[in-house]
Amino acid sequence: MPGYGALYWTERTPASTRPKYPPCRGALMADVVVIGGGLTGAMAACVLARGGLDVIVLEADRVASAGTAAGLGVVVPQPTASFVETSAALGLRAARTAWQTTRSSALDLLASARRLGVRCEALQLPLVAHAPRLEAVIALRREQTARKDAGLAAPWLAPAALESLIGTDTAGGLKLAGAATLDPVRAALGFLRAAEAAGARIFEHSPVRRTTFTRQSARVRLANASIDTGGVYVATARPGALFPQLRRHVRESCTYTVVTEPLVGPMKRETGRRSVLVTEMPGQSPCLRWLKDDRAMFTGAQGPVVGPRQQDKVLVQRTGQLMYELSLRYPAISGLPARWSWVTPVVTTADGLPWIGSHRNHPFHFFAIALGASGDALGWFAAKAALRHFTGAARREDAVFAFTR
Repeated sequence: MPGYGALYWTERTPASTRPKYPPCRGALMADVVVIGGGLTGAMAACVLARGGLDVIVLEADRVASAGTAAGLGVVVPQPTASFVETSAALGLRAARTAWQTTRSSALDLLASARRLGVRCEALQLPLVAHAPRLEAVIALRREQTARKDAGLAAPWLAPAALESLIGTDTAGGLKLAGAATLDPVRAALGFLRAAEAAGARIFEHSPVRRTTFTRQSARVRLANASIDTGGVYVATARPGALFPQLRRHVRESCTYTVVTEPLVGPMKRETGRRSVLVTEMPGQSPCLRWLKDDRAMFTGAQGPVVGPRQQDKVLVQRTGQLMYELSLRYPAISGLPARWSWVTPVVTTADGLPWIGSHRNHPFHFFAIALGASGDALGWFAAKAALRHFTGAARREDAVFAFTR
């Protein structure tokens, strides 16, 4: 029986092996307060602390839980958007900058993790956006042409070459470099350790009640603590109750993810090389990755957020749906059961690009929200951009994902 609601990444790193951090209490001061102890917040804490700032991290529950543990562990080298649509909406220059920034940030994230000794099983491999049917080829070809005209690499693979790579029927697709897989929980814990080594203070079970500000500084208020600070880095994925005015800027939905039992010999021979990430269209999150223990991780069935009373029932339905869809792609694994299944929250924007930067209604704040499926790469960019912002060294290209776009 599948573990409905159980998280694969959490079980790989059980609570007994994790560091425990105290709750935040008393009156404190810091240069920057990071709200959110997931992977996005952990990367920011690491970059900011190593950049010489006094950093406090506040996590409402346990660090590296919630959205981080429910993620796919995929570093995507492009935004969760169509390049064609983004160019039409924001202009070619802005779209090209967004794509170049995301890819370079993905590569820099991997290099930095190795340099810092973050042991998260990071593995670089290609991302394939393929057309399962002929009618999808037109949209993919338009995407390829637009990217090539903008000077972005987007090689096309013919059906025969692509089928040998991904092991399923296809009408062709794009092969994109710069993607990677990792263990998101171990990555977050590794970056937090690096941040702590640089002087960051980390607190768990410390939900923020509200933030206020004057002309000189901001204050972060908790149930049993307050922190005076010169900067607040918001790494909560969604605006939430803290910043309800920003809810209109985001789109919330959810996908569902399954992890199968291990494949046996005949199954492994008929599922391609399994050294590639697979999605079906630009603008969609990767829907398939192969895990090193010969399991498939498959995500899809995106839909609206479901209320708590319906979550269990819908999860069971979506688990069955995903396993059926996976068996259609790979008939050899038909009958293979799911071992884990869970809800993966998705927070993005109307144009598919994230919100990274300051907001005129919230002085001293820097937001890294609505990162979509590109959260790891863009979370690293946001951390570097925040360091420049808080130290007065912002660059023009840092505004590519700003609220002012």
